[in-house]
Amino acid sequence: MQYVNFSRVSYIETLLLTRAKGRLLKTTALSLITLALVVLVNPAMADDAKELRKQRQAAQKERQAEKNERARRINEATRSFQTFSRELKTEYQTMLRDLDTEFELAQVEIRAARDAEIAAVEADYQQKLMSLFTAPGASGTTPQQLEQDHKAYADETFELRKRFAAESHQERIANERRKHELLAERDQRALDEAAALGLTEDYSPILATAIGDGLTQQEESWNTRQEKEVARLKERNLRTVAEFANGEKLRAWELGNLEQDFQLQWREKAELHAVNSETLLHNTMLMQATQGGEVDQQEIMARMTELNKKNQQIKIEYKKIRDQNRIKRREEKRKLQGR
Repeated sequence: MQYVNFSRVSYIETLLLTRAKGRLLKTTALSLITLALVVLVNPAMADDAKELRKQRQAAQKERQAEKNERARRINEATRSFQTFSRELKTEYQTMLRDLDTEFELAQVEIRAARDAEIAAVEADYQQKLMSLFTAPGASGTTPQQLEQDHKAYADETFELRKRFAAESHQERIANERRKHELLAERDQRALDEAAALGLTEDYSPILATAIGDGLTQQEESWNTRQEKEVARLKERNLRTVAEFANGEKLRAWELGNLEQDFQLQWREKAELHAVNSETLLHNTMLMQATQGGEVDQQEIMARMTELNKKNQQIKIEYKKIRDQNRIKRREEKRKLQGR
């Protein structure tokens, strides 16, 4: 068996490490001596490096000052525009309210005329119905005659309501167009003010230029940040003026929705009218049955159950359409507003 002298091994390792450190110290010392010799031989090189550093620091200080000044101008312009836009909206709000007041007064007249005509038709129908049930020989009134009379009455009142609703709708559209003209004028004034304040211009990045051999790593990073910053400033200013820049498109979209909603509403009403008209007819026939008329009550009740189910299905279907429209429009509006 051979034994290892660990003390000798440790001594050898220490000796090798000491020699390596010695060589490293010699190399470092040699490098320092070489650098000192270069400076002594060519002192202008050190002066040039120092001068370049001073120039770069001065240029960076100037760029930072320019950046701060631009931020100050933008912030001041934004505050001025916000104050101007608040006052502008208040000014036009009074004119818009006056238009709405005129429209609402006109609507009162339309509704009064509609109610008067419908009341006259209903009175005529009720009088005719009473005559059929109370006159001598009323028991001879046939279901077919009742059906014809009731259908004529229901159709006439429905057409009256539809006509007056269309008239009211057209007045509403006309009022909205008048308001849109005022709002377009308001928006243009706001955009002119934004342009005067410099909020619609494209900002140029404040870039570092090469001093000496080229851009330093710090200067390259600065330029990259500047490119991103001017894009952010543009986006910020767009949000500031978005209400006025996108106003016309948004109002045209809302006007189209008004028309779409009106058409949808009256399609539903037409379908419900057909169902409700038949339901009312069967109610009338049941009334006749209680007075001794010859009608099949079970058949009538079965049909009325079907009509009630159909009535509910129509309402459910149109509610689904309106709910879908509301969700779609929410996203459409967000995009139009530039959010």
